[in-house]
Amino acid sequence: MGGGVAANVGRRGSVSLTGRGGRYLIVKLAALGDVVMASTLVGAIRAREPAAHVTWLCGAGVAPLVRLFDGVDEVLVVDEVALMRGRPAARLRALFTLWWTLASRRFDVTLLGHADRRYRAALGVARLGQVRALRPREPGRTLPIPDRYFGDEYARLLDVERSRGPITGHAALASLRVPLPQPPASDRIGVVLVPGGTRNVLRESALRRWPVERYAEVAAALRRADRRVTLVGDAGDDWVRPHFAGLDVRDEIGAQSIAGTLNLMAHADLVITHDTGPLHLAGLVRAPVLALFGPTTPAQFLPRHPGAEAIWGGGDLACRPCYDGREFAACTSNLCMQDIPVETVMRRALARLGTADPARGAPAAIFQP
Repeated sequence: MGGGVAANVGRRGSVSLTGRGGRYLIVKLAALGDVVMASTLVGAIRAREPAAHVTWLCGAGVAPLVRLFDGVDEVLVVDEVALMRGRPAARLRALFTLWWTLASRRFDVTLLGHADRRYRAALGVARLGQVRALRPREPGRTLPIPDRYFGDEYARLLDVERSRGPITGHAALASLRVPLPQPPASDRIGVVLVPGGTRNVLRESALRRWPVERYAEVAAALRRADRRVTLVGDAGDDWVRPHFAGLDVRDEIGAQSIAGTLNLMAHADLVITHDTGPLHLAGLVRAPVLALFGPTTPAQFLPRHPGAEAIWGGGDLACRPCYDGREFAACTSNLCMQDIPVETVMRRALARLGTADPARGAPAAIFQP
């Protein structure tokens, strides 16, 4: 995109019930899972002001996803790679283009889904109205508050009194603008496995991954149980392929758009994944999920719907969880993830698929929202 900012205007058929029409700007540039969780803001805005105009500023990598959110009127796209990782000249071009685009717009409320103050500075002197942002991370304190779902943390940016309570119920993820087509009966998806991921524009967080060799063992066991298996990931996950060589699995790694991946998950019998972007995509379409956690906390990141559950490894490790909202511990071996055995995952997966007794041998580390 050459450091530019593009605009995409969508249609919305809502009718104002309040007579108000505030102009909102949501700023969440990346990453995939964070953008899904931040989508709770869209419904929260609409619940308060049905006639509001909602603009979302995001990175090019997640723009196809944001354009699918029902209730988002306009999408502004920034070259997040140039802005965050580019050479000085590329960063300046991206900044100037962003400032030029925002200069022609005025907002009543800006909801900044980043705690780092540099994101606010990057918006320059744009007419942002009231600016509400995530609190900066403090030493020894996690973000969000422990055991609070991150989607609720985003939604509460709308609250003037951020510490008030009680607040009942959880904020819902955005609805999709277009329905997902039903695949033909002969094209069964079966169980979706997500063996790669855990990368964004700024960093790779390999500590969150369950060992790829164990995903291959699960795939083989599922095939022996006459279950179809589909592999999902982006083009950067090519490195997982050799581990599934010789197995009768459907390989969709790098072959699907975000919409295509959502469609696969929407029609899957079960999605097995660790804490990475596709986990949140599965939550967006309310797919049945078995998520594998270690250094991060299921309560904060597991999608909030009845079909989602997690196995949390490393219960005997004093260092778990080690994620503080930005960084992980200086860890050389993610024993918390390695603590989850294939047998436990298969036992729970078969129970979820209806081919085993759910009570038989259920691990104590199951977490359900």
